[in-house]
Amino acid sequence: KDINRYTHPVELPPGQPVFRGEWDSEGVYIYQAYRDEIADWALEHQKFGGPAWNPTRMTWIKPSFAWTLYRSGYGCKPGQPRILKIKLAHADIAHLLSNCKLINTKKEATKKGKTNPGRVQWDPERDLFQTDEREGRVQPRRMPRTRAIQIGLAQILSEYYVDHIISIEDVTDLAHKVAKAHRLKGDKATHAAMEDLRTELPNEQPYLPLLPLETLRNLALLPGPAADEVAQLGRWEDGQAD
Repeated sequence: KDINRYTHPVELPPGQPVFRGEWDSEGVYIYQAYRDEIADWALEHQKFGGPAWNPTRMTWIKPSFAWTLYRSGYGCKPGQPRILKIKLAHADIAHLLSNCKLINTKKEATKKGKTNPGRVQWDPERDLFQTDEREGRVQPRRMPRTRAIQIGLAQILSEYYVDHIISIEDVTDLAHKVAKAHRLKGDKATHAAMEDLRTELPNEQPYLPLLPLETLRNLALLPGPAADEVAQLGRWEDGQAD
């Protein structure tokens, strides 16, 4: 396979959202955090299911390891003690995205009625090599002008996702190593500890799914009105950050 076809063919303007993740010729890696019962079953069967799995619930997949660590508290939040790394084929991530709609979470919260089974939202990315503190807790540094893609899947899309997983591995130990590095005193100590972990960390690079140009623009994956709106949101958050 020509791996270059998944790289961005054009120079992107400042503020353009970019799908960044670890990927190779076979597919793309994404992350999810789950409780032990779900994680153990998934690792044994290399798919999601079992008595603790709820197939009707929307599931969110994230190609950013740093954002997953932020959201799960490095695998320490209740109900999220296990960080799983899941691989999907290029064609399957493209299929899922082709059935997604870009959402603005602030606007979406005010809507009622039927929701789309596939959602894409762009949240502030997190930095693996730097930290900040919120409410007395250390977390990967917030990057308001750089966005990380989150993909929400429900109903038939969630079923498709579960049926097309290539592999599942447990990266909870790595999450805990990053947490230990982030909790060291001083930026220099944290950076040095993270440099020691570099070879274990995912090599996340810009990625462009094989989708029609119109779909890519509608999801803010290429320049256009949708990308401009996401970029504007980032600038607003940068000015409003507390």
